[in-house]
Amino acid sequence: MKTKLIAVTLFASVLAHGTAFAACAKPDEPDVPKGDSASGADMLKAKKAVETYVADIQKYMACGIASAEQDRAQKKMQDIANAFNEQLRIYKAKS
Repeated sequence: MKTKLIAVTLFASVLAHGTAFAACAKPDEPDVPKGDSASGADMLKAKKAVETYVADIQKYMACGIASAEQDRAQKKMQDIANAFNEQLRIYKAKS
Protein backbone atom coordinates (compact mmCIF):
# COMPACT_ATOMS: atom_id res chain seq x y z
CA MET A 1 0.00 0.00 0.00
CA LYS A 2 2.81 2.40 0.88
CA THR A 3 4.53 1.78 -2.48
CA LYS A 4 1.28 2.46 -4.33
CA LEU A 5 0.83 5.74 -2.43
CA ILE A 6 4.37 6.82 -3.30
CA ALA A 7 3.82 5.94 -6.98
CA VAL A 8 0.54 7.88 -7.11
CA THR A 9 2.14 10.87 -5.39
CA LEU A 10 5.09 10.83 -7.78
CA PHE A 11 2.79 10.58 -10.80
CA ALA A 12 0.64 13.50 -9.56
CA SER A 13 3.78 15.54 -8.97
CA VAL A 14 5.00 14.95 -12.52
CA LEU A 15 1.61 15.95 -13.93
CA ALA A 16 1.47 19.08 -11.81
CA HIS A 17 4.95 20.17 -12.87
CA GLY A 18 4.66 19.22 -16.55
CA THR A 19 4.60 22.86 -17.61
CA ALA A 20 7.82 23.52 -15.74
CA PHE A 21 9.54 20.73 -17.67
CA ALA A 22 8.19 22.12 -20.94
CA ALA A 23 9.70 25.55 -20.19
CA CYS A 24 13.11 23.89 -19.92
CA ALA A 25 12.95 22.59 -23.48
CA LYS A 26 15.10 24.52 -25.94
CA PRO A 27 12.73 26.16 -28.44
CA ASP A 28 13.03 25.61 -32.18
CA GLU A 29 14.54 28.43 -34.19
CA PRO A 30 12.08 30.31 -36.40
CA ASP A 31 12.52 30.63 -40.14
CA VAL A 32 13.48 34.09 -41.34
CA PRO A 33 12.25 34.79 -44.88
CA LYS A 34 14.35 36.59 -47.49
CA GLY A 35 13.31 40.23 -47.45
CA ASP A 36 13.73 40.70 -51.20
CA SER A 37 11.13 38.02 -52.03
CA ALA A 38 8.88 37.89 -48.94
CA SER A 39 5.36 39.26 -48.81
CA GLY A 40 4.10 41.54 -46.07
CA ALA A 41 2.23 38.60 -44.57
CA ASP A 42 5.45 36.54 -44.57
CA MET A 43 7.33 39.28 -42.73
CA LEU A 44 4.52 39.74 -40.18
CA LYS A 45 4.41 35.99 -39.55
CA ALA A 46 8.20 35.94 -39.12
CA LYS A 47 8.06 38.93 -36.75
CA LYS A 48 5.59 37.11 -34.51
CA ALA A 49 7.64 33.90 -34.68
CA VAL A 50 10.83 35.75 -33.71
CA GLU A 51 9.07 37.52 -30.82
CA THR A 52 7.74 34.17 -29.57
CA TYR A 53 11.18 32.61 -29.95
CA VAL A 54 12.82 35.40 -27.95
CA ALA A 55 10.28 34.99 -25.13
CA ASP A 56 10.68 31.21 -25.17
CA ILE A 57 14.49 31.31 -25.20
CA GLN A 58 14.44 33.72 -22.25
CA LYS A 59 12.29 31.23 -20.32
CA TYR A 60 14.69 28.47 -21.34
CA MET A 61 17.69 30.45 -20.10
CA ALA A 62 15.96 31.11 -16.76
CA CYS A 63 15.41 27.39 -16.31
CA GLY A 64 18.70 26.70 -14.58
CA ILE A 65 20.73 25.60 -17.59
CA ALA A 66 24.52 25.71 -17.49
CA SER A 67 26.28 29.03 -17.99
CA ALA A 68 27.88 27.93 -21.27
CA GLU A 69 24.48 26.87 -22.62
CA GLN A 70 23.00 30.21 -21.54
CA ASP A 71 25.75 31.99 -23.48
CA ARG A 72 25.04 29.91 -26.60
CA ALA A 73 21.29 30.49 -26.29
CA GLN A 74 21.81 34.24 -25.83
CA LYS A 75 24.06 34.43 -28.89
CA LYS A 76 21.62 32.40 -31.02
CA MET A 77 18.75 34.63 -29.91
CA GLN A 78 20.70 37.74 -30.88
CA ASP A 79 21.74 36.20 -34.22
CA ILE A 80 18.14 35.37 -35.12
CA ALA A 81 16.87 38.82 -34.10
CA ASN A 82 19.65 40.46 -36.13
CA ALA A 83 18.91 38.25 -39.15
CA PHE A 84 15.24 39.17 -39.01
CA ASN A 85 16.02 42.89 -38.67
CA GLU A 86 18.39 42.71 -41.66
CA GLN A 87 15.75 41.00 -43.80
CA LEU A 88 13.13 43.49 -42.62
CA ARG A 89 15.35 46.36 -43.80
CA ILE A 90 15.73 44.65 -47.17
CA TYR A 91 11.96 44.15 -47.37
CA LYS A 92 11.27 47.79 -46.55
CA ALA A 93 13.87 49.00 -49.06
CA LYS A 94 12.12 47.23 -51.94
CA SER A 95 8.84 49.06 -51.29
